[in-house]
Amino acid sequence: MHEGPPKTAALLLIGDELLSGKVEEANLVVLARTFRALGVDLRRVVTIHDDVDTIASEVKHLAATHDVLVTSGGVGPTHDDLTVDGVAKAFGVPVEQDPHLVALLREHYKERCTENHLLMARIPKGAALETTESIRWPTIRFENTWLFPGVPEIFRLKLPVLVLSLIHI
Repeated sequence: MHEGPPKTAALLLIGDELLSGKVEEANLVVLARTFRALGVDLRRVVTIHDDVDTIASEVKHLAATHDVLVTSGGVGPTHDDLTVDGVAKAFGVPVEQDPHLVALLREHYKERCTENHLLMARIPKGAALETTESIRWPTIRFENTWLFPGVPEIFRLKLPVLVLSLIHI
């Protein structure tokens, strides 16, 4: 969107479990405080259900109107984890299986690794896998859009990857 450090951000919360009240949303406050500390203005938060077309539409709009977009949810190994597909559709690219992620998953799960586990190795074609020395498991980034898990503990663990990237722009 522009050169230099990001000034504006949006958060896209994805999950039927959030909208139904089955799960209490906990990532907004953590991200808002992080952005505030960095001088990034979190301007919009949207919560949507698990639907590829809805995800694609919101990602396309929010990524175009904000310097940084963070998605939360929908990147795991279950049937309703559709964020990767939605982001790929928003940017007009296919989804591919990343060999590095496949290797990490096979190493982690060993003989218990299933096809469902390998769903977590899917990324939009051309996406970057962002890591730090202390955070080995990559976070997917496509252009200005960061795909974070919805599980609050994992969301918080991965947040330094985003922070380091933003302060080094």
